[in-house]
Amino acid sequence: MRFLSLFLAVAAFAASALALTIVQPKAGDKVDFSQSYEFKWNTVSSDPDEVTLVLVNMASQPTVNKPIAQNVKVSAGSYKVDKITGIPVADGYQLNAIANTTQNTGILSQSNQFNVTKVGKVETATASATTATKTAASATASAGAASNAITLSGPLAVLSALVMSVFAGAL
Repeated sequence: MRFLSLFLAVAAFAASALALTIVQPKAGDKVDFSQSYEFKWNTVSSDPDEVTLVLVNMASQPTVNKPIAQNVKVSAGSYKVDKITGIPVADGYQLNAIANTTQNTGILSQSNQFNVTKVGKVETATASATTATKTAASATASAGAASNAITLSGPLAVLSALVMSVFAGAL
């Protein structure tokens, strides 16, 4: 009976060595997704040509199941993301490589658990509007000082700055 258990353990280990293996991030790594990050893996000839990469965390509440990329070439051995947004900072994340072929379906490989220490910030329309308003207010103040114009603010300042820039370009 012990021989059978040992044989099954060795066979399972050998089978795991013959498939795509995610090697980065490693167990316990602290990963900063506010900047670019490269996921890495080892592959063998029997792996599918492409996989989908999905970031998961079943230990957090709410759970995370965020697709990172589809149709990733396995032969590349890595995939680089610019930044990842829309997930919480937490421990217990894993990267899943999911196969979608007729021979292989479902999770082909799963990384060890790692920790996300930072995530990317989403550029919002409010931040862009604030920048435009500040630029317009500055342009209005400059124009007002030069020609004694009325000081404007808000959407009217943005509109007037655009009009002034058009006229300034025409002169």
